[in-house]
Amino acid sequence: MQHDNLEQFIQAHREDFDQEIPGLNVWANIDQTLSQQKTHTAKRIHLWKSLRIAAAVLVLMVVGGFIGSYITQIQLGKTPENLAQISPEYAEMEQYYQQQIQDKYTQLVNYEQADVVKPDLDQLDTIMEELRAELVEAPQGSEEQIIENLIQSYQTKIDILSRVLERIQITNPKTLKTEDDEKVSI
Repeated sequence: MQHDNLEQFIQAHREDFDQEIPGLNVWANIDQTLSQQKTHTAKRIHLWKSLRIAAAVLVLMVVGGFIGSYITQIQLGKTPENLAQISPEYAEMEQYYQQQIQDKYTQLVNYEQADVVKPDLDQLDTIMEELRAELVEAPQGSEEQIIENLIQSYQTKIDILSRVLERIQITNPKTLKTEDDEKVSI
């Protein structure tokens, strides 16, 4: 019943309520409060937008990391380190040829002629890397041909180094490079 009394009071004094106008200070305080709320809300919205952008970037980085990790794991299963699994004999032969190449190249460096064959050896290395990549992706049964091509490449490198060493020893057998880059006769 109290509600009815309040309603009757409002109805009875309706005109008095409509005639009263708040002072300018009241409107100024309301306006200032609204402005503060707007700037606070604007800052909050800007913060949320920044956080959403940062979260999106973080999600993209995490997803990219997982995809990169997945691709790396797939490729690690097919790396040249696993070529021994394809052919253990190839792994042994590869070690043998690499040792032979290293020995001959070391001899060639002693004669100051390493720069002469370096481009050819680099070209062969590029071809051998391509062959290794083919070997990883080759269907079963075709690996032997690729392995034979790799072995031929190793043999070619050894032949190039051997020929250059023979010619140097025939044309100028006594000139060697020392640690001080001085030519010494033996």
